[in-house]
Amino acid sequence: MLKGQAASQWFVYGTLYTVAILSFGIKFILKYRHNSYEVIRTGSVMFFQTTFAFLIPEIMAGLNSTKDLPYYDLKNVWPLNYYLFEQWNVNALLVNGSLGMTMLLFGVASILVITPILTYKFGKRWYCSWVCGCGGLAETAGDSFRQLSDKSTSAWKIERWLVHSVLVFAVISTVGIVHSYLPKNNTYKIWEDGAVVKQYDTFFTQSNFLILVGTSLTIIFALIWIFRRNELKQDARYGAIGFLFMILAFIGIHFMSGTENLFFFNHGAVKSAYGFLIGAVFSGVIGTGFYPILGNRAWCRFGCPMAAILGLQQRLFSKFRITTNGGQCISCGNCSTYCEMGIDVRSYAQKGGENIVRASCVGCGICSAVCPRGGVLKLENGPLEGRINSEAVLLGQEPDLMELLSNNKK
Repeated sequence: MLKGQAASQWFVYGTLYTVAILSFGIKFILKYRHNSYEVIRTGSVMFFQTTFAFLIPEIMAGLNSTKDLPYYDLKNVWPLNYYLFEQWNVNALLVNGSLGMTMLLFGVASILVITPILTYKFGKRWYCSWVCGCGGLAETAGDSFRQLSDKSTSAWKIERWLVHSVLVFAVISTVGIVHSYLPKNNTYKIWEDGAVVKQYDTFFTQSNFLILVGTSLTIIFALIWIFRRNELKQDARYGAIGFLFMILAFIGIHFMSGTENLFFFNHGAVKSAYGFLIGAVFSGVIGTGFYPILGNRAWCRFGCPMAAILGLQQRLFSKFRITTNGGQCISCGNCSTYCEMGIDVRSYAQKGGENIVRASCVGCGICSAVCPRGGVLKLENGPLEGRINSEAVLLGQEPDLMELLSNNKK
């Protein structure tokens, strides 16, 4: 009905996925009907899945009768949308004139401009809890299993290393794939059926691209190290240095090798491996099928590269935090039990009111919703000053004493 042709297996999959989010979303809304934040947040997830992920791409496919304009889940951002920079997609966008170029530029702007701004203002919850389809299924169909998430320190350490390793793999594979089809000189040609259909003069040669990527990553790391180093724990600093040198080493090896393959491997094979292992096995089979074993956010915690990027932004420069009123906490433990991201929320409140600023927090608000004492936990967007402040542990919730201490230090 939507496309005027027989449904594919992907349409069937998308239909089942959307029906699951809608049906379990209604169940979730009824369960938390007295909490306006949970009702609006779940309604947002249901809307974005139904329209941007399901209906609009199918309608675009039906209208796309003359030109091969790519259509896909319009709310996906790289690295979740790992085919954004693949050759077939870039070529298809370029040959479709201004509309295709607009879609390509929007995809790039989503990475470099849109997501950092939204994360700065609202934290990663704007995507992970309000827009993302994976998060939407976890919040609705997986709601009954959120208490099964591992809260141990060892799980937290594994989470940090594993999710950022997946991100590094996504960066390296994307760099190699883009490098494989860029021209060695300043002319970019689009081929179809053995003939050149369009030709562009471009700055993005293979060498310039690798230099640009390496320089950009170095500058970003330097800025973080200069202005936000204290926001990272000691092992995170060592990990960041190690990952940076790993990426730069791979780029250097690739640059000097002169091969078009992905660091001596066929880029097609690497792309297929990434799509199967990360896109299917990890996010699909383990991430969803293991809800009753690992909790509902196993993929988001341990494997999602998008969650890793947004988590870094949230930790380093976001205005979002969960404030705690330790004086009213009765240590019931509901907040920690039902935290799907494995955060020991109660420990923050017991310290006397320390703000919860964690890269993994998706801002679902369940910790606040299940708290029997209203006002102990609040999801807030505030100034960056004092966001990560250990003085609150010593002085509790008394702002005048904290201000006095700060003034005396000055």
